[in-house]
Amino acid sequence: MAPLAAAGLHFILFLGSVRENRNADRVKNYLVNSLAKYNVSVTVFDPRELNYTKVIQPLHYYEKPEDAPERLRNLSDVIRKADGHIVVTPEYHSAIPPSLTTMMDQFPPASYAFRPAAIVSYSKGRFGGIRAATHLRTWLSELSLVHIPSVLAIPKVEEAITKEGKTTNKLVLEFTDALLGELVWFARAIKTHAQVRPLQYKGKAHFGGDKLSSG
Repeated sequence: MAPLAAAGLHFILFLGSVRENRNADRVKNYLVNSLAKYNVSVTVFDPRELNYTKVIQPLHYYEKPEDAPERLRNLSDVIRKADGHIVVTPEYHSAIPPSLTTMMDQFPPASYAFRPAAIVSYSKGRFGGIRAATHLRTWLSELSLVHIPSVLAIPKVEEAITKEGKTTNKLVLEFTDALLGELVWFARAIKTHAQVRPLQYKGKAHFGGDKLSSG
């Protein structure tokens, strides 16, 4: 099946690990390579590079926009303008890693609202981080994201994907195509509808206003 043309879409790839010798990089490389055939541009939010290892004061806790650090406001704008998100998570003690939640908690639900999100989990073992992926469904809903039905869980990630982001694993390839095709479909549908009827966020307050960009 040919990839669905997706010209003009932009996704954010959130990484969930800051550990040395992390496998997040091989999964990131694999997903960026895979997205190329869908003609989707990608921005990577890496907690290691952003140095968001703890939440001191999230964006929406500042009384006025100008009180918040410029970098935080700019990153929030990038998130708000994205058409979809891919959240990449390892599994630590059957749960979501703190580095992922800490980074994404810097921004309010209004920054994420109504955007589709795909979950990609991985592990060195045979379960592929699926327990963390299950936890993420609830948590992403709290951020007002729309998580899509499919999940990509990658077991034995060091065997399945090379450091350069290559794989010959038929199941990984099959489930990747299903996940990305679904994410592109949701992103295009929401973006098209938002052009006719702008999305209105009615949830938690955010100093930037309730009206969302259609991307």
